[in-house]
Amino acid sequence: MSKIDEFEDLAEKVTLKKITRRNLDAVLKLKVKPKQEGLVATNAKSIAQAHFYREAWYRAIYLDDTPIGFVLLVDRTLKYKRIKQKNPALYLWRLMIDEKYQGKGYGRKAVELVINHLKTRPNAKEVTLHHEQTKGNAGEFYERLGFKLTGKILHNELERKLIL
Repeated sequence: MSKIDEFEDLAEKVTLKKITRRNLDAVLKLKVKPKQEGLVATNAKSIAQAHFYREAWYRAIYLDDTPIGFVLLVDRTLKYKRIKQKNPALYLWRLMIDEKYQGKGYGRKAVELVINHLKTRPNAKEVTLHHEQTKGNAGEFYERLGFKLTGKILHNELERKLIL
């Protein structure tokens, strides 16, 4: 089986699911590699922060029936009943794949699912994200997905943007 065939097989295996009381513990147990711990917040912190923002949209990343990661977005269309903005802020706030599942294409597939979701949002034109500048950051990963550097830096993190 070629790498392309393997990646296409992921389309049916990788999904995004709501986090509920039934799967919360499994999502909280997910962790990145020890050398990545300073690069992304824990899922516990991310879920706690999300509860303070109406515009937060978060999901567990699943491989078949197994949670393997977490994604958190800022979607201003969730905050306002009527969208007045012509280009609402869409922001990929957090993404993590458990250490056992990294390097297998699951993160890429999860981001593609997120992008497909964002394209359904009212007036969606672009999505931004920030990542650390330190060694081992996710910059190359996001570059391969089409996110381009904007030249802006926020809290010592590089900004990237993807036109939807």
